[in-house]
Amino acid sequence: MMLLCVAAVTSCAAAGPANLEEAGERLSADAGRLLDAAGLDVSQAEEIDDDVCLPGQARRLLRAESDAAGASTGLLDRLGEMGYSKIADDVDLRDDDADVSVLRNPETGLTFELTVLAGEPPVVRIVGKTTCYAAE
Repeated sequence: MMLLCVAAVTSCAAAGPANLEEAGERLSADAGRLLDAAGLDVSQAEEIDDDVCLPGQARRLLRAESDAAGASTGLLDRLGEMGYSKIADDVDLRDDDADVSVLRNPETGLTFELTVLAGEPPVVRIVGKTTCYAAE
């Protein structure tokens, strides 16, 4: 009986953000850690809007881009350390000009897309997203 109670408390504690504001704060924090690992300034991230969610819902998106040498080095490892797992394989998304990885944190529901665009120097694009929440 005690084990069941502990499991129930643990599963509730591991729930993701309760609302859009919490999810946005967590997205900003995770993006900051990731951008710092890439040697990018958090101020280089911009919030973007989209219309993917149902009416009455919204989500937060952040995007940053860099052509700094080595900007992509260690990003996948850093996201893994932060609890993110690959949900889409590069082979599924690759084209001749881009390498793409999509990672999601199952506890928070946040997703990051990492794209390295071919070129000299290569361009690294980082997009972080929350899931859709009731608009506040």
